[in-house]
Amino acid sequence: MLNWRKKLVAELTGDVLEIGVGAGQNIPLYTHASSVAGIEPNYEQYQKAVKVAGGVKIPVSITHISAENLPFSNGSFDHVVSSLVLCSVSNQKKVLNEIERVLRPGGVLHMVEHIRPSNTCLRYIADRATPRWSAFAYNCHLNRPTLETLQESGWSVVIDWKMGFIIRAHATPRRITSSAPTPN
Repeated sequence: MLNWRKKLVAELTGDVLEIGVGAGQNIPLYTHASSVAGIEPNYEQYQKAVKVAGGVKIPVSITHISAENLPFSNGSFDHVVSSLVLCSVSNQKKVLNEIERVLRPGGVLHMVEHIRPSNTCLRYIADRATPRWSAFAYNCHLNRPTLETLQESGWSVVIDWKMGFIIRAHATPRRITSSAPTPN
């Protein structure tokens, strides 16, 4: 779990989108990316990320917007990064659809997220704590079934490591290709 941010992003190449870039903690760690686009809905965090982006060598653009309606063309990115974000978006399925839309074929979603605890006692605590917690923790929901939502939305998920209810994972969309015959 040490250096989790660096392990999440340092080896990514090509064009990267980070949803919920926050104050820009990951930005200096993108050492192999061609470019990074970040989005952040919180204006104060956005302003901090813009300052961080100005001090790195690779091209970085930060946009003040939420992840539900990404302002990017289809197939714009090789990788999308989410670090402790899917717990706080308004609509996980819509965000996952948007991520799939902006990923290039073969693109990957890389994430560190907390998931709904499988332990009954911890799940009860998460359910009870979430209303107050989300009120001051940027809408973070400790009880979101993120893994289940990914799978229901057609993503193939590989968990790289798990510690309690925190996971590092990568996921690829299971795009359906038509096998119907072409008309003559």
